[in-house]
Amino acid sequence: MKYLLILFLNVFFVSCSSTQETIDLYGETMGTTYSIKIADGRISNDKKGVLKSEIDSLLHNVNMQMSTYIPESAISVFNKKEAGEWQDISADFLKVLNLARQVNIESGGAFDVTVAPVVDLWGFGKKEDRSSPPSEEEVDHLKELVGMDKIVIDGKRIMKTHDKTELDFSAIAKGFGVDAVAEYLLGQGFENYLVEIGREVVVKGTKHGDPWRIGIDRPLIEPTVNHQFEAILKIKNVAVATSGDYRNYFVSGDSLYSHTMDPRTCRPIINGVASVTVIAPNCTLADAMATAIMVMGTERGLHWVESKPDVEVMIIERVGTDFKVSESGGFWTFVEEKVQ
Repeated sequence: MKYLLILFLNVFFVSCSSTQETIDLYGETMGTTYSIKIADGRISNDKKGVLKSEIDSLLHNVNMQMSTYIPESAISVFNKKEAGEWQDISADFLKVLNLARQVNIESGGAFDVTVAPVVDLWGFGKKEDRSSPPSEEEVDHLKELVGMDKIVIDGKRIMKTHDKTELDFSAIAKGFGVDAVAEYLLGQGFENYLVEIGREVVVKGTKHGDPWRIGIDRPLIEPTVNHQFEAILKIKNVAVATSGDYRNYFVSGDSLYSHTMDPRTCRPIINGVASVTVIAPNCTLADAMATAIMVMGTERGLHWVESKPDVEVMIIERVGTDFKVSESGGFWTFVEEKVQ
């Protein structure tokens, strides 16, 4: 059930009428779906087929680098290695790892791709789902495995300093996949398109002269038939990523345990943040920052974003049965409509 819930997007496309044709491509990747809309006029069915095939191949290559669910992927091979064993990595893998390290430093450790053993222990990874939290002893044991200082980078090779340290790119790989597809489309000569994988989006140009429009879902624990939007954004030439606590969780007693882990405590977050939407120049950064801010909380998250002139954020907190919305100074320049 957990994996089916992940497929529900908390960023939705908002349709608007247009007499001009938009080319749509759909597929599956990274345990979810992708959607691509190209607003550059008509193309032949043969060309559309080639685009679909090449995009599927590109995303397969990303998965073969960064998916922990593929035993022979580069990241899975690394996770099985012992401490001190070097592994050569691709330029893409290195790019993601270096950005992860940058976000780790800037967030004070709130984002950490060595969190894989913690995700597994709490039942949100490759191991069986949980219906109750692990023991304090199990959690405390993991603290010696987690930390970017456990990963050594030397040129285009890496090693770990603890046998049981493992990498997990799930909070950054989808964003990288979106960027990779967007870059591919740009290289094919397209100037107006939207690329989405899971909850992560990149838009380029316009949709037949109008900004692209997407809706930010209100983070309701109980799903409704009709999605409730918190806001509708009008955007062009940016990336948008949303992270939330309401699609992947388990309940034990009176407590809800979210899949978002605080790497510093090796426990799920308990700061009241329900969802974070980040607007940034690229989706790899937006993806990582959205997760980091979920962990950091509203005050520290806003302060961090305000130090970055090209990044904006909306943070939604739970306050009893209601929500409190906070945003960075420039976020509302992207808002077409605040939904009541």
